[in-house]
Amino acid sequence: MNLGWWLERAWWEHPDKTAVVNGNGTSATYTELRALSNRLSNVLVDDAGLKEDDVVATILHDDHRHMAIFYAAIRAGGAFTGLNRRNLPEKFVHDVERSQASILIVSPEFLPQAELLEDQPSIRRIYVTEGEHPRYPNIGELLDAASDEFRVVARAEADLAAINFTSGTSGTSKGVMYTHGKLGVSCWNSIFLTGMRSDAKNVSLISMFHSGGIADCIRNAMVGGTILWTDGWDVDRVVRIIREHKPNWMYYIIPTMVRDLLRHPDWPGLDLDGLHTHVSGEPIPPDVSAALEKKGVRIGRMYGMTETMPVCVLATSLYYGDEDPPDLASGKPSKTFCEVKLADPVTGETLEGGDVEGEICIRGDVVTPGYFNDPERTAASFDDEGYLHTRDNAYRDQDGWLYIRGRTDDIINTGGEKLSLLEIDEILLSHPDVHDAGVVGADHERFGEVPAAFVVMKTSVGEEEARDILDAWCLERLERWKRPRLYALIDELPRTAKQTKMTPVLKRYLEGHVIKDADGITTLSGLKAAR
Repeated sequence: MNLGWWLERAWWEHPDKTAVVNGNGTSATYTELRALSNRLSNVLVDDAGLKEDDVVATILHDDHRHMAIFYAAIRAGGAFTGLNRRNLPEKFVHDVERSQASILIVSPEFLPQAELLEDQPSIRRIYVTEGEHPRYPNIGELLDAASDEFRVVARAEADLAAINFTSGTSGTSKGVMYTHGKLGVSCWNSIFLTGMRSDAKNVSLISMFHSGGIADCIRNAMVGGTILWTDGWDVDRVVRIIREHKPNWMYYIIPTMVRDLLRHPDWPGLDLDGLHTHVSGEPIPPDVSAALEKKGVRIGRMYGMTETMPVCVLATSLYYGDEDPPDLASGKPSKTFCEVKLADPVTGETLEGGDVEGEICIRGDVVTPGYFNDPERTAASFDDEGYLHTRDNAYRDQDGWLYIRGRTDDIINTGGEKLSLLEIDEILLSHPDVHDAGVVGADHERFGEVPAAFVVMKTSVGEEEARDILDAWCLERLERWKRPRLYALIDELPRTAKQTKMTPVLKRYLEGHVIKDADGITTLSGLKAAR
């Protein structure tokens, strides 16, 4: 079934209800959202020649228009991919090449990215949402002549609905495939497990270039609720939205965001009583859960990833009010979503029983069929039994609770985003004055964990000078949020016989130290002196 039918049904049931409230305060009813989506579908088909399985890419902010474009693409039989507006230029090029997007829609501020992509062979048509451009038609002007009616194209459960590019790997990102069937099962089951109803007013903190934003779009239409877009994380804007709209849902929030709310001057008077949320991205620190519970927030714990659309293991059912898990536990496997096994990360042997630790492996109704146009990485990620190997380690206790214990490879979670340390290693090693370098995760008061770089320099420079030189180098070659937050100069980088950096040895230098947000980009010696 085409997931676009859920917007149609929401219009049948709630034509005059507010479907979307944008971050700037403007809104759209289900009648308006459905009409806009249908007009967009007609333009994409009649003007751009959209055919079944064509990919529509966007570089846009999150609002009702972006949501309408998502539905317009899938209702017309195409697939949607939201490109991360924070990407570096080469990432945009890669994602379009990999997805073979045929249509690109951008807002005026992203015209430089569109001009970078217009020569890609797959691109047939580029639209700008506002203003004039010599080569790109204004899609808003074309909508005036389009019909409000459009027949939803029949799609099978195995047909592609979306491609979501994940940055949790070194090098090029992977295009995770979301089918109509798997995304639908994920959203329906997450609704049933939590008890979300048509009175839901959900603050969506996750953008539409992320799996969470895509799931919010579908889930909201399924229940006929109201989605409150924040258009990215801005704590002042989120506080305003909470005050003005009194939401009862914030489906996902990460501890970094909670900590920002705790520091906000309006936190003491902020009314969150009755709010439902899942704290995800990392195990819930006790101070975070205590602060939310004191405000009357009902908390669920969630483990998931882009490849599982984006949930697969939930700690508790908010609908049934299940038992609270032990502190720092992420949940128990739920057959509603998937099967989970733990495997020895070296031998691949399945680990049975309790008191064991191994790699989380998942298969089932919400697991992606693989990576788009990427058979090699798809094959490398699934075993012969059809289990997706997540590269996440977990400890399973005697009662079946899972405790996430980091990664089997060099990926950390920073502020809820997965980040490859190998990518940063490569950038630092490319500097002409760097002899050797290795990056590990360091504790951070706001983001949980951030990159810390240990560097052997070829030149005689101090730690602060090296920090400034290498920070400027990284800013030219990495997204800003990926750069190291701490630099340490050492005489020799500890490596194994196979020349792999010895992460446990490097992390011992950081024991007992927590980087504060106020430290900015610091050095190990500066951190020690300040404490």
